[in-house]
Amino acid sequence: GPASGSHDGRYNILLLGGDSGADRWGLRPDSITVASIDEQTGKTVLFGLPRNMLNFPFAKGSIMAEQFPRGYNCGTTCELNSLATWAADHKALFTGVQNPGVEATTEAVEGITGLKINYYAMVNLKGFQKMVDAVGGVTLNVRDRIPIGGVGGPVTGYIKPGKRKLNGFQTLWFARSRESADDYSRMARQKCVMNAMLQQLSPQKVVLKFEKIAKASEDLISTDVPLSEVDHFIDLALKARSQPVRTVSFV
Repeated sequence: GPASGSHDGRYNILLLGGDSGADRWGLRPDSITVASIDEQTGKTVLFGLPRNMLNFPFAKGSIMAEQFPRGYNCGTTCELNSLATWAADHKALFTGVQNPGVEATTEAVEGITGLKINYYAMVNLKGFQKMVDAVGGVTLNVRDRIPIGGVGGPVTGYIKPGKRKLNGFQTLWFARSRESADDYSRMARQKCVMNAMLQQLSPQKVVLKFEKIAKASEDLISTDVPLSEVDHFIDLALKARSQPVRTVSFV
């Protein structure tokens, strides 16, 4: 796709995480975050949006704003993460749009935050688990006991508090566990994982483990960042590693 310029000196990337398969991109995302990156310094702010947000506006002039001029206020089932399903049921409205679910979600995020989104990246959480294993795990400061499983199934174990190195399976449950927790604490854990991976995935580690990462990445990510921009964003990521990542949660 075409490259887009920065907005007010920043690139805004919509990060979505959810379960998916070859024919399932666009299902309700578990995780919705905007990474706003300074185009010069790489300094990054992560904006976390709760998937169950209700009664929000869409970007002015957008497809969804035409359908819901008073905002997405159609009841308790009309949550932010339901837009992908709504768009899939109304594909005819999105002529020429490659991924209606992402487009509808983007229009909502732009309406909520006032930020113009440049690109999106959608991460398959099962692929994410493989990616963490490929790089040898991620070290996290676990503040509370995190259940593995639950919410519709049995709790099969726990991730214990303390500073510890987690494998892919454990990191995935740290990021998405909902048992005995609300969406807001889960959002905080997800941003913690993003920050930890940014800091711990050095260029040297990526090079040394490239073959494993490449194999894990096959099912990991779908994005509209054009190939021409990849080097630019790698450069910004390297700059971002040298400074703290700030976070804001919409709660």
